[in-house]
Amino acid sequence: MKHRWMVWPLAVGLILALTGCSSSDPKEKLVGTWSGQVDVMEQVVEGMRLTAPEIADELEMENFYIPLEMEFREDDTYTLTVDQEKLDQSVDQLIQKAVDATMVYMEQMLKDQGITNMTVDEALAQSGMDRESFTALMKESLGQLSSTVAEQIKTEGQYRADKEKLYTSDSTDTKPGDSQYTPYTLDGDSMTMDFSEQEMGQVTFTRGG
Repeated sequence: MKHRWMVWPLAVGLILALTGCSSSDPKEKLVGTWSGQVDVMEQVVEGMRLTAPEIADELEMENFYIPLEMEFREDDTYTLTVDQEKLDQSVDQLIQKAVDATMVYMEQMLKDQGITNMTVDEALAQSGMDRESFTALMKESLGQLSSTVAEQIKTEGQYRADKEKLYTSDSTDTKPGDSQYTPYTLDGDSMTMDFSEQEMGQVTFTRGG
């Protein structure tokens, strides 16, 4: 009996050692679904300045988030997609803020021109529009933004990982090379990926969202 008690610590130690070895593969910690978001407000404003700088200056919106979802599978494939419903909400908010900014700009323009006997609504009416129809026009012009962004981001391919780099390919038929990788850190159910080269900075994902 005494010898059996001596064996138990050795057995437990061996099991723990084997468990530690089996979980050392970074892939095992990545497998699953992850959710995160990236703020591209700066890029939105820069793009707006090219076509409507006056509106960009009046745009009172601090963030424009693109909600991302990543799934790493056991078969070494991954997908990167957008949460379409949440993105649609962000685009709707952007449209409303753009409408508000346009109204502010038009009001200031009337003042600058010395027109004090006309409101913004009256100015719109002269163009055969009101705020509702103007908002509808903005939605029509930006209506494809959400689906376009989602289509551009959607990616699938193969992956492999070490403790600091996530290597990916752009096709499920192609293994990732050594040059296409993203630095990342993993802390339990939180993963931070460094997209600095894509000018998006660091993006934090949460397991399961």
